[in-house]
Amino acid sequence: MAEPSRATLLVEAFANTIDVEEATDALSDLAGLRSWLSDHGLPSDVDERDFHQARLLRAGLRERLLANNGEEPDERVLAEAERVLDYLPLTVSLSVETPLAAEGPLAIIAAAWATTAATGEWQRLKRCPNHACAWVFWDGTRSRTRRWCSMRVCGNRAKVRAHAERRRTT
Repeated sequence: MAEPSRATLLVEAFANTIDVEEATDALSDLAGLRSWLSDHGLPSDVDERDFHQARLLRAGLRERLLANNGEEPDERVLAEAERVLDYLPLTVSLSVETPLAAEGPLAIIAAAWATTAATGEWQRLKRCPNHACAWVFWDGTRSRTRRWCSMRVCGNRAKVRAHAERRRTT
């Protein structure tokens, strides 16, 4: 089973700063963003503008990762995240040691996404299609066909709903 890179793990952790089932959001305020960044070894000297950009970037990443699971993404959410990316201080270099230089925590997260995309790992990051869950997970299966964050929970719920629907129609 393939293992995610550090860059991919950072993207996954950032995307999972919101927990739909628990109704918690690590980025609910500026202090929460600072705390999360610090906990992940990133610069935490951010302001209110960074806070709003972080939430837009996270929403866009989560939307992209839901699309990895065959769902239709909200293009408006993706466009807002793209606008955030347009203004992040990110530099690409021909240096083999540091081909991607990022200044600031959101640029570091964007660089992690760029690395994840460049290596193809982005296809293994998915958001659970159960909207009551919406957890982002790593699909480590060889076929890359894992659909649910957990077959025991969300996958089972989907199967039970599908079974009940089939019984209703017969």
